[in-house]
Amino acid sequence: MLRNRSWSSMTLALAWAAVLVAPAVAAGQTTPDDVGRELASLRRELQALRAEVESLKAARTVPAAAAPQTEPSPDAAQGPTLPAPLSAPAPDQPVVTSASQEVLAQQIAELSQVKVESVSRMPVRLFGTLHASAFFNSGEANWLDNPNIVAVSPADARAGTFSAGVRQTRLGLAANGPTLGSFRTSGTVVADFFGGVPGFQTGQVMALPRLLVGFARLETSRTVIEIGQDHVVLAPRDPTSLAAFAFPSLFRSGNLYLRAPQVRLERALGAGLRAAGALVAPVGGDFPGEDYRFVPPALAGERSRRPAFEGRLAFDSNTDVEAPRVVSVGVSGHYGSERRAGRSASAWAAALDFALRRDRVGITGEVFGGENIDAFGGATGLDARASGGWAELQLFASPRLSFHGGAGVDELRGVRSTALPRRRNRSAYGSVIVSLTPELQGSFEYRWLATLPGAGSERRNHHVDWVFAYKF
Repeated sequence: MLRNRSWSSMTLALAWAAVLVAPAVAAGQTTPDDVGRELASLRRELQALRAEVESLKAARTVPAAAAPQTEPSPDAAQGPTLPAPLSAPAPDQPVVTSASQEVLAQQIAELSQVKVESVSRMPVRLFGTLHASAFFNSGEANWLDNPNIVAVSPADARAGTFSAGVRQTRLGLAANGPTLGSFRTSGTVVADFFGGVPGFQTGQVMALPRLLVGFARLETSRTVIEIGQDHVVLAPRDPTSLAAFAFPSLFRSGNLYLRAPQVRLERALGAGLRAAGALVAPVGGDFPGEDYRFVPPALAGERSRRPAFEGRLAFDSNTDVEAPRVVSVGVSGHYGSERRAGRSASAWAAALDFALRRDRVGITGEVFGGENIDAFGGATGLDARASGGWAELQLFASPRLSFHGGAGVDELRGVRSTALPRRRNRSAYGSVIVSLTPELQGSFEYRWLATLPGAGSERRNHHVDWVFAYKF
């Protein structure tokens, strides 16, 4: 009877461990990858417990011939604290000692700690990426770890740099909230350390935090309402680059990009069509200087006293995971106002983005035209009319190995002044990305960058990046 009760105790303990894990999965705290890892961990725990049970069976089993044939004594009936089983014990059932029960209790406690809780008791998930890179520049790069402009070489020093950093490391929190009618609610906040460096002797290793996105979403199967800061609706695609993780590649070389506060509405129209519209904070891209500011100043965008408007219409085909067939095309636009020197000026852009893939080969990119879109990196970061774009060829050699290569260009239109700091910016790149595990990736990337000023010759830079990234 004692041995049978012990066996029931172990069975109930294992069931209790499964109950502790199940709510986390059901509440949506984890991604499918996280669910797979948790199930694999639980499977290993069960295998270890099974091995322990077999060991106890071999060491403590009472032979059938010596088994008592009379009613168990009162002392034996008081053994386990769980209710006694209704059936008689089998002779080969083990006796679970207090030490093994302590191990079970410890393992159950560990399984119950796989979640992050908020004060409101909403399910919260912590995620992020440890990003470490080493980088080399042959020319005078404006940003050493992710250059987008080639500056004039110093007169008294040789151009070129080498260093390493982790400031593209990213941390985030995602929370699942209550359901409001037919809308599911959620919230996400993500930050990295790409916000600059302090003015200290070794400030290059003291990266400052920077808010990437922070938004709340209300969504059904067809409609999404989002409030907060996120990637803007205009030209949402970016080149593939593990090296340019915190700031997308080809910015100011054909890739429009901005994360800004907004109120967005997205709607699935059926047949693969999806529409999006947003009211966006009027960011003019003219923040002065590089000194620290406690509050944002009132600049050209804010002086317009009105939000910017953006919209996008896109078609996305279904994707077969086993043999990918992707056709995705989107058209988007932006219209805003800026007030400079007592007059108002329009800021507008139109863009076409696309992504095509069949099996292991894909191509993606965008083309654009616009005026006064320096906030998005257009016109090489100047207030002028410009056009440009980028394209990338992709080869997926295996689920763990992929190759990417492409080029981009951004050029001013209708401007002939020789006093311009830049009138054209070009870039070409190639990279190989290796996924050692779903969480661990490595990359090697080469990037060529050429900046042409209003007068003078083109300035060039060769950039090489080695990257290690661990997702959690």
